[in-house]
Amino acid sequence: MRKLELLDAAVNSPEKVQKQFALPSESEDSLINIHAKMDEGAERTNAFVSVEDNNGKEYQISYRNLDSCQDTDLLESNLASDLINYQSLFRFQIPHSEQTSSLIDVFEYSVFPHLSFPAIHYHGKTLRNVKTMIKEYNEGPGYTTNAKGEHIIVYKNSQDYNDFLALEAHLNEKIQQLVDFININIYDKIQKFEYDFKVHLEYTSASHVKKDKSIERHRYNIELKLTEFEGTAVNVKYPSKFLNEARMTALAFCIRWCVLDYRFGQGEVPNALKILLLDDVMVSLDRCNRTKLIRIILDELAGKFQILFFTHDRSLYSYIIRELMNRNGISKEEDLLKTDIGWQFMEMFACRKGKVSEPIVQPYASSYTKARKYYQGDGGNVDFAACGNALRQAIEGAFKMIYTRLDITKNADGSSIDFSKTMLGDYIHLSKTHFPDLNIPLDAIHALDSIKNILLNPSSHYNPEMDFYGQELEIAFDVYHELSECDIRIVVPKNEEVIINIPTLDGAQHIYKTTMNQDLVAYKIMGQPEYRIRWIPMKLSFTYSGDNPQKEHREKNLRLNDFYMGNADYLRKKYGLHDGYVEDALSGINYKGRILKDYLR
Repeated sequence: MRKLELLDAAVNSPEKVQKQFALPSESEDSLINIHAKMDEGAERTNAFVSVEDNNGKEYQISYRNLDSCQDTDLLESNLASDLINYQSLFRFQIPHSEQTSSLIDVFEYSVFPHLSFPAIHYHGKTLRNVKTMIKEYNEGPGYTTNAKGEHIIVYKNSQDYNDFLALEAHLNEKIQQLVDFININIYDKIQKFEYDFKVHLEYTSASHVKKDKSIERHRYNIELKLTEFEGTAVNVKYPSKFLNEARMTALAFCIRWCVLDYRFGQGEVPNALKILLLDDVMVSLDRCNRTKLIRIILDELAGKFQILFFTHDRSLYSYIIRELMNRNGISKEEDLLKTDIGWQFMEMFACRKGKVSEPIVQPYASSYTKARKYYQGDGGNVDFAACGNALRQAIEGAFKMIYTRLDITKNADGSSIDFSKTMLGDYIHLSKTHFPDLNIPLDAIHALDSIKNILLNPSSHYNPEMDFYGQELEIAFDVYHELSECDIRIVVPKNEEVIINIPTLDGAQHIYKTTMNQDLVAYKIMGQPEYRIRWIPMKLSFTYSGDNPQKEHREKNLRLNDFYMGNADYLRKKYGLHDGYVEDALSGINYKGRILKDYLR
């Protein structure tokens, strides 16, 4: 957040910056903590903001140090950076007129301050920032004095008025280009959220009527309309009343995303600091949309910006960590935190010292790291009870990672697993009864169950009669390592084709082809000697070809191995099977000319 304050300072006057760094008792614009103390022997605090870029150049701003005001590099960086928070997205849902669903206030609040247009010279200034252009335009062409000594608007044939007309035309042309760009690109971005609706932004140009002593203005406007919903043409003037909150939030983000793409397409600031601050942008999104937005951020935006992502949602924070672990092939949180993947993970807490609340910012530590710290006494006393509690969390996290990476999301009865409420005992029960196909060795599960009952459960409660021994903790550490080192590999990626050829005695070829709509994965877990395929139900469409005309078989929620065995049984009864048939889906299903079994070696 402080980085953006520094960038804002570049476009502010020294007087405004000093108001921001003054004591709260002196300025209503103050950003200084109300408990900040004065420098000894001085009249100000020592508060400052400092940022160093990749080239080693340091920028600093404070009450006394105002050198960064109007700094050229920071001016460009301000135009290349942006802040998207919940409030700015929520504004899209509020109609700003009884007659239309106007977004102009949203653009003026969230978009124009960080947007630049090609430069225009106006009244001796070079204007690039859209907010500044609009401010100059709203102030009008200026005044002069006529022969009667009256204060009037400058004459139509004056240079000042011609410059004003040029500024109006420039603003209208460039805002129209921005709106056109959004209209062209918005649908593709909406589809990234797996929604199917279309919107259209309509721009009404700014105009005016000049009178002798005043300007009659016709304010510019951007109106949002819903034009199509799930393939049906509509004409909805109030999209916020038709679309639910999650869709409107996704739409708002897509509009902002289009603006980001437009800014990069202008190529105005290629070497500037590019910072994108996302502050609780997912408050209004359900869990499904949150995962889509995280992937958009990681896939589409992280390569262009330095992302600063803030959230109060612990589950979302954990999801991002798991997603980055999956993408980088890392099975343990502690290994992710030690790997240079371009991300840093920090936690912020408000802790009270006496009557004063003080922010504490510290690096994130995994539950396993905390458990080791308590076990070994790093930085303090040994605490076996705290170690057991942290180790329990680490083991639960390792189980959750296995279940989510293998796409195990439902109980045996078909109900969804609520991972936010699933604890160690639940995972042990699931592994024993509901998912025998995981083939977790029962002796390991029984050992973990025993440890849970004598060690990990009691450590979470006040239990002075219970002894805690390092030997049992070491066993629990070993179980954690076995779980967290689960080896999972993709055998057939999503959107790839597999082929089944079942030889029959009738001499015809019976070939089935299908494109996978999910990854087909294999795994080794808890000391298993070899990889096992995780056969999960998929919605698959098979194309049958060979000596007969090609035809398509649509199957719903079918396991690939079950299809193989089912069709083999059907063809056995109808024609009989050739000696070359193998009663093993791993040897009978081909991917890129090799049987699946070859990919498990």
